[in-house]
Amino acid sequence: MNSPARPEVGKERYLSNSKGIGGKLRKKPEDFKVDEIISNNEKSHWIWAKENKHGKHSIVRITAKNWDTHVLVKELAKELGIGQKAIGFAGTKDKRALTTQYFSVMAQQSKIEKIKIENVKVEFCHRTIKPIRLGNLVGNRFTIKVSNSVTNEKDIRTIIDELKSGFPNYFGIQRFGAIRPITHTVGEKIVKGDYEGAVWSYLSDGDEKFSGFEARRDLKETRDLNAALENYPRSMLFERQMIGYLTRKKGDYIGALKQLPENLSKMFVHAYQSAIFNRIIDMRIDSGNSIHIPLIGDNVIPADSYEGPDQRRIIEVTKYNQKKLEKRCREGKAWVVGLLPGMKSEHTNGFQGELEKIVMKEENVDFKDFRIEGVPELTSLGMHRPLTQKINDLEWKIDEEGAPVFDFWLHKGTYATSFLREIMKSEDVTVY
Repeated sequence: MNSPARPEVGKERYLSNSKGIGGKLRKKPEDFKVDEIISNNEKSHWIWAKENKHGKHSIVRITAKNWDTHVLVKELAKELGIGQKAIGFAGTKDKRALTTQYFSVMAQQSKIEKIKIENVKVEFCHRTIKPIRLGNLVGNRFTIKVSNSVTNEKDIRTIIDELKSGFPNYFGIQRFGAIRPITHTVGEKIVKGDYEGAVWSYLSDGDEKFSGFEARRDLKETRDLNAALENYPRSMLFERQMIGYLTRKKGDYIGALKQLPENLSKMFVHAYQSAIFNRIIDMRIDSGNSIHIPLIGDNVIPADSYEGPDQRRIIEVTKYNQKKLEKRCREGKAWVVGLLPGMKSEHTNGFQGELEKIVMKEENVDFKDFRIEGVPELTSLGMHRPLTQKINDLEWKIDEEGAPVFDFWLHKGTYATSFLREIMKSEDVTVY
């Protein structure tokens, strides 16, 4: 098997063959609406969704326009006078969007009701004994408008029909940084023990298309951290926090990484895992093998009580169970999965395992490297992720401006942009 060139993130192969409609997402934040789904088919809610007057956590529903989740947490902590670790949420959301999601905060209702943050609406729900943890959601509902497209209803219908079995479950460009897609390269350096390189990549990488380019370029050329504090825009909160630390603790790059919120710094390693996963899907599509139907040696995961992928259960496909698992996959009750590598991972058998080994070899990385010695809290055990996902309850229309608007929901961890890139097929990743 010949190894393909490493694809640039966001430019992996499409599964559908029809011409796309082009266009742009998020012409304004209201064009990209996201609402968390926390229950499905009246299944029991998460523990945090149950009211307990004696609980120390407050559950709030927050609607935010044009807010990065990590920056919003930092601002909420400041408003409430609590640490960022006292705030929990189930999943990060797109920044340039209108999003509604749930947070748990260790604060009293009286304080919560005094929160005033621009473009943020906070609604107190109830007290509870357990905080919200990452992953405590069923999925997200999306209403998304594609502006400036060459709208052709026939082309849209054709592509949707081509994707009736599901679309490639790539991690979207947001995973790698929608504004400056370098998160995975920072993560690669962390995994390989190059903490100095990781810090400098985070602070200074990115071309002229991205925010703060001149300040980044100057820092890369001069390594003058004091000048950088003067030059970096105030909006670049986390970069400035890291730079400030390095002016006080010169050369302490591990300490600099620890200045970031833990959820954000973990995203670096997760993004590198995601880039590896995307490469494997890209190669499997290129090989001509289905991402929907299991091959012998593949791993498959069944549906959980919320009808989403149950990542705790892994079933290897053999000649004895292949037909049964193929039926389950066709019914949407099971999924063929790929590997998000971690320190406890093992290669899949069969053809999928061959792809994993090729990518890991080209990346010059081993499972054991995901034990992050310098920053143990960033260590990743590894997990599996479906190669494909279906669009649930899809409805779409052409609005009064002639732009297509799509309404659908997806299981947690699935990117709406990975579906919409099949519809749009733009090679400019910044339009997503």
